[in-house]
Amino acid sequence: MTANLTNPVKLVIWDLDDTFWRGALAEEGITPIPSNVEIVRELSRRGIVSAICSKNEFEPAKTKLIELEIWDHFIFPSIDLRPKGKAIASIVEEAALRPDNVLFLDDNPSNREEAKFFNPDLMVADPADLLDRLLDHPHLAGKPDPEMTRLKQYQLLERKVNDKSKSNRSNEAFLRSCDIQITIDHNVDAHFDRIVELINRTNQLNYTKIRLHTPEDIAAFRETLNAFTYQAGCVRVSDKYGDYGLVGFFLLQRRASINKLIHFVFSCRTMHMGVEQYVYERLGSPEIDIVPPTSYGLRSHSEIDWIAADNLAERAERGDMGRKVVLVGGCDLLQLTSFCSGDRLEFVNRAQDTGKARFEDPGFIMGDRAAIRSCEILRTLPSWNYEDVVQFDRGINYANLILLSMWPAMNGDVYLIDGSVRVRLAKKQLAQFGGAKRKIFREHFEKLELSEEERLMDILASIETVAKRSPWASIFVLGAYTKGEMNNAQITRRRMFNEGCREFCARRPRKLHYVDIDALISPEQLLDKTHFTRAGYLALAGHILDRADAPAVTKRPDTPSRTKPKPAPQYATQPKSPVPPERSTSSGLRNMLGVFVSRITG
Repeated sequence: MTANLTNPVKLVIWDLDDTFWRGALAEEGITPIPSNVEIVRELSRRGIVSAICSKNEFEPAKTKLIELEIWDHFIFPSIDLRPKGKAIASIVEEAALRPDNVLFLDDNPSNREEAKFFNPDLMVADPADLLDRLLDHPHLAGKPDPEMTRLKQYQLLERKVNDKSKSNRSNEAFLRSCDIQITIDHNVDAHFDRIVELINRTNQLNYTKIRLHTPEDIAAFRETLNAFTYQAGCVRVSDKYGDYGLVGFFLLQRRASINKLIHFVFSCRTMHMGVEQYVYERLGSPEIDIVPPTSYGLRSHSEIDWIAADNLAERAERGDMGRKVVLVGGCDLLQLTSFCSGDRLEFVNRAQDTGKARFEDPGFIMGDRAAIRSCEILRTLPSWNYEDVVQFDRGINYANLILLSMWPAMNGDVYLIDGSVRVRLAKKQLAQFGGAKRKIFREHFEKLELSEEERLMDILASIETVAKRSPWASIFVLGAYTKGEMNNAQITRRRMFNEGCREFCARRPRKLHYVDIDALISPEQLLDKTHFTRAGYLALAGHILDRADAPAVTKRPDTPSRTKPKPAPQYATQPKSPVPPERSTSSGLRNMLGVFVSRITG
């Protein structure tokens, strides 16, 4: 075999005369070669598509191929008198492929040389050297595709290209007419093989090019998919021409200090649609190390206004059409965010040089806004600030869905700054007040000694504050997980928190919803004491979205309210004179909750 096939073949371009059939159509007539007809069909069943580049009259050639019942297996047929080199370049470009994954079969050496001149990386072969063993070559093994899905998808692309060529509109104007819909599918386990195929076989729009060459690579990749701090999603695309199927995948690492794409890959069938840029921006334009070459970058368009975020029917079925989400809590919520909505505000751990800013803090939610605005010392801390407070107040006023994960507020040290601003700080955040700054700390900070009951009351008051300031939202309060490896004292504290939140939410069931994580997450989905697998977070998100209520009102304001937000209720505990703690029994807690709810709700 003299043909040098160096790469996997995705497209075979056939000459017709004395290649696909014997003889010349324009002269004495032709003799079909049944084995070639079967080769084209078999290639289609392997997910390898075929095209035509022939110097012939279009209609007679099409008629003969229809007679052979093979016409519908060819895409982008170039049947005219154009030079073959440029014609092949057009076919490869229209099919959104690279020449090094395309094989051109032609009996004429000058045609093969011309094709190589205009397409230097193109693979070419004399049919006499290759056809009898073509299907046995490892680079034409393809992948089983008995439904010929890939052929159908390229036929969709062909119809779109033909319509675009007939239009005198700009590319953006044409895309706006295509009704492009994107669906993000987080059930990556169901599509694992297709994802691996995308990662390994896609080049032009594989932005990170981290391949999975060995079984060990694939096993490590599967483990990463289930690891804490990673989010993964498959991208499906459809438009008015049809469904392109699963054409993209991303793996995003998210922590307080990391927001980085590990894998970001798309099929060439979506080239020049803006899909990659749209998904990248929807993910918040995270950090990415792009490995060249790629067909283009992630900022090809100034604005993408021709893509809908999800398939509208599926969005309506899920009930998250237009949902605006606000999240407050620890790093766990970073794993839930992408499952809930693309339109969201995240008040979740923010890494700073001297520590993390934590938002699950009653001082952040309920603190006096004027005092926070004037507190200069607060601005020097690695903490939330006045700008965060303003964004939070505005966000919850317009949210449909609010997630609160307040368990961390049961821990840490609470300080009062200048008698007016309360903030929860970790030891690392306080370390900056050593040396010369120690005097500032002594003069301006007062540590508050709070009982566990007082902490819980402040958390519940925070939940009530959010409920009063959120006229449209369903509010979900996440419990603490108790089935991990922890001692009895830790379990008792978590159960106390859970019981308090459950009882409090039960008193306002139309507005507040308690999320019983113990009931939803099995121990098999636990990675450590409190962190879960991706499947666990997906289960939590599904439960929340299934229970999310429609807004209680039918009309929402389109502009920010000019009225001042309702004043926050007073802290349940008074730091100067703490309430004597009650016993942490179920009956004692219920009685305490009853008194507390009466106090803050009237």
